[in-house]
Amino acid sequence: MRVGLDLEGFGGQMDLAFTGLLHTLRTGGPAWETVFGTPFWEYLAARPAMAASFDATMAAGTDYVIDAAAGYDWSGARHVVDVGGGTGALLAAVLETDPALRGTLVDLPDTVRRGREHLAARGLGDRCAFAGQSFFDPLPEGGDVYVLSSVLHDWADRDAARILGRCAEAAGAGGRVLILQQHGTEGGDRAEMDLRMLVLCGGRERGLDDYRALAAGAGLTVAAVRTTPLGQVAIDCAPVAG
Repeated sequence: MRVGLDLEGFGGQMDLAFTGLLHTLRTGGPAWETVFGTPFWEYLAARPAMAASFDATMAAGTDYVIDAAAGYDWSGARHVVDVGGGTGALLAAVLETDPALRGTLVDLPDTVRRGREHLAARGLGDRCAFAGQSFFDPLPEGGDVYVLSSVLHDWADRDAARILGRCAEAAGAGGRVLILQQHGTEGGDRAEMDLRMLVLCGGRERGLDDYRALAAGAGLTVAAVRTTPLGQVAIDCAPVAG
C-alpha cells in the first residue's frame, strides 16, 4: 500500500486530480490537465520521478498480477508480447508459468529500462526482448499472444482502437490479442474506475459489447471471455477468418 498512499507520489497526485471534478462534470474532459496544467501523459513524460512512481503503482498488487497470469491458457504460446506492460510484473508472472516461454516487453523507453532491471532481477532477462517505443507505432512482430493489460481503459475509443489495431497488425493471421481488465465489463463494480479514468486521462471502462466493437474494427473477433477468481476479465481475440 505504500506506493498508493505516498502523497508526493502518483497515488497522492492521482487523488488530487479529483479536486477538478467539476470541470469533468461540466465538459466531459479530463480534470487532470486543469489541476496540473498539463495533459496526463505529457505530465508523466516530463517528470521522470513521477513516471517511476506511476510504474510502481501499476506493478503493485501481486495477488492481482498472479490472478491475471492464471486467467489465460498460455500452453499454445511460445512468445508473449506485453504491450504497455510497464516494468514487466505481469510478463514475469506469465513467463514463470512455463520455462519454455519467451517474452517481449513494450513500453516507453524509461519504463522499459526499469523493466529490463526488474526482469533481470527475477532471473528472466535472458528470456526477454525489449522495445522502448509508443504502442501507437508498429509493434514487434512474431509474437503468439499480444497482451493489453489495463491499457485500453486509459484511452478514449479512437485511440483505444488504434492500439488494438497495432496489436492485431503485429499478431497477424496466426496470433491472438488478449485484453485483460481489472474490473468487470458489466455492472456497478466498474463505475468508480470509469470515473477515475475520465478524470485522469479521458479514458473509460467498457462493456463486452464495446470490446466486441473495438475488436471488429481491428479485424478481430472475441473468441472467449473468462472472469478470474478475483473478478478480472480476460477477453481473448482472434483474427477474423479470411
